[in-house]
Amino acid sequence: MDLINWLNIVVLIAGGILAASGLIVAKKPDAKQLIDKLVPYQAVIGVALLALGLIHLLWWLGHGLLTGVTHGSFFAIVMLVMTVVSILLGFLFGMPQIAKWMPGQGGAENKGMELSNKLAPYQGILGLVGLAAALLALLYRLHILSVGF
Repeated sequence: MDLINWLNIVVLIAGGILAASGLIVAKKPDAKQLIDKLVPYQAVIGVALLALGLIHLLWWLGHGLLTGVTHGSFFAIVMLVMTVVSILLGFLFGMPQIAKWMPGQGGAENKGMELSNKLAPYQGILGLVGLAAALLALLYRLHILSVGF
């Protein structure tokens, strides 16, 4: 599970940068060239975020995440936010690719695209929250912040 956690952190940082790219470029125009290098991988990042977020959610639910959140554990809250944002950004970026993989015009495909379209206005905020959660999780994993779970 440690590898999945590291992968989720790294992919969420990339997804957060993509999601908040409009806000980042507005503040730092030089960053546009670097962000443009990530854009071709947006669908892959989205599918990876969705898969990693769902795996992370199932694992954490089995290991006391909700108990930690209800007791106010900052680490548990960070993990929950990181997991939820991974899933939401995964839907946002990965749904067009997932829709291509689905045969026919099923109801699930349409519902997924509707959800993706509803999330689009919140893309920048989700990106910033995802970046913050991933960076905090990284600090926990590197033992710079202590884990109180």
